[in-house]
Amino acid sequence: MSEQLNILILTLTTGEEVIANVQDHIENINGEERRICYNMVYPFVISRSGPLKKDKIDIVFKPWKIFSCDTSFLIGFDSVVNMCSPFPDVTNQYKRACDQFIKNLAEQQQQQQ
Repeated sequence: MSEQLNILILTLTTGEEVIANVQDHIENINGEERRICYNMVYPFVISRSGPLKKDKIDIVFKPWKIFSCDTSFLIGFDSVVNMCSPFPDVTNQYKRACDQFIKNLAEQQQQQQ
């Protein structure tokens, strides 16, 4: 994850809460660059596990598309209800979840060779 990160929590029209590195997807149309949609890189559905304990919440990170090996997904502007910045601790947990996901993907690819 070497590019500049823009980690946000998105609420989708489906009701899902997704955390991802969100980028604008830009295409050249008739010689003009236009924002077409969002590109969610390493999206994870986030949910809480158990009750709030002393201002702490256990968070569960699950890959958004569990049956895909893709790591980025284009999503239309109209599919997003809102976006917000996560707390720093949530961002750190997300980064660890991404690192583990990347490691697991690499292991799966090695096993298939």
